Amino acid sequence: MDEEGRERVRANASGGGADWLRKLPEALQWHVLLNLPTKDVVKASVIYSKWRHLWRYVPGLDLDCRDFKEYNVVVKFIDRFLSFNSESSLEKFKIRYDSVLDADDDGDEQTDNANVTRWINAVVKRHVKQLDVAWGEVVMPPSLYMCESLVSLKLSDANLPNLESVSLPSVKVLDLVLVKFANDLAFERLISGCFVLESLVLYRSPNDNVKVLHVSSKSLLSFVYNGSTKKGPLDDLVVSVDAPRLEDLQLSDHLTESFVVSNMSSLVRADIQINFSFEKAFDPTDLRKRNMIRKFLAGISCVKNLILAQCTLEESTTFPEEGASILTGPPRLLSSLEYVKIESPLEGNAMEMKFVSYLLENSPILKKLTLRLDNGSRKNSAIFRELLKIPRRSSSCQVIVL
Repeated sequence: MDEEGRERVRANASGGGADWLRKLPEALQWHVLLNLPTKDVVKASVIYSKWRHLWRYVPGLDLDCRDFKEYNVVVKFIDRFLSFNSESSLEKFKIRYDSVLDADDDGDEQTDNANVTRWINAVVKRHVKQLDVAWGEVVMPPSLYMCESLVSLKLSDANLPNLESVSLPSVKVLDLVLVKFANDLAFERLISGCFVLESLVLYRSPNDNVKVLHVSSKSLLSFVYNGSTKKGPLDDLVVSVDAPRLEDLQLSDHLTESFVVSNMSSLVRADIQINFSFEKAFDPTDLRKRNMIRKFLAGISCVKNLILAQCTLEESTTFPEEGASILTGPPRLLSSLEYVKIESPLEGNAMEMKFVSYLLENSPILKKLTLRLDNGSRKNSAIFRELLKIPRRSSSCQVIVL
């Protein structure tokens, strides 16, 4: 069920319009209710007396603590839900915690850990398929790492210890938001333990204890990476990605020292928003950095659809002319490109225009190059005329100026 469908059901449930739901076949009723927040399922139960205790038997919990005024009430509600029909399987278990409740009750870290451990142990025994936990900086229990039924795992602010083994044979979706790990190895073991992983989303914490973040997966299709916006205690951070089946790569970062990509032969789309200067004074003569950027671009050379941020564009082209510029690399790097979009408005400086020329003159199958101009710039007409003069290797290429 999409978000629009959920909104319609929520509106009907809260407004007393549950007749249509009662007329659906029972299997569809369960499907609709499973895809609603638990508070709306409870509302539907109140509207129709026959459904008074229905919420207890829906095979899933989707709870936002902002719907409660006290911490203890939230805990009791979750415990009560898990106590009903405890032998049946669970499709999903989603709990969102807001620390504002601490002002009304005394939920401390030790209590949080005990509660979350109890709940996760319970849902693992009930063969949960979707687990989504955002309950502060709690430590995930060992049972989570050996859950054979889990298909989707989403964690926010959690702490992951370094276990000897991880076996999550069914996990296809893994979302980690501001999660802290014991060390580099803890992250690697988690990824390697997801044997059929297809989608990985990672929003890093500045204190996640990972210096070299290595993503190696033979099954991964999509990787979304957002580096921390604040500098942590570790220097010289490295991100390494080895994923031969990867089709969609999205990288956003301005602090990581080095990006290494390999085995990207299946790459279809890449959205690169990397500030290669790492918030330091940019040094175009830095040989190590220059080689890293060249290898990174070569690593994604099979991509068909490329989106570049302005900061990435600038630092990928600002090198001395004496044979060292990235743009002097072999044109084969552009042999697969079909679509390119440069996100930030062009200012018309020499390096920007050189890069655009490089794309148009060396991309044999390029279909569309999308550019933005600064609406308030007086140079737009001159930039536009310059673009028209650039020869295009691909006769079917369109240049779209927004």
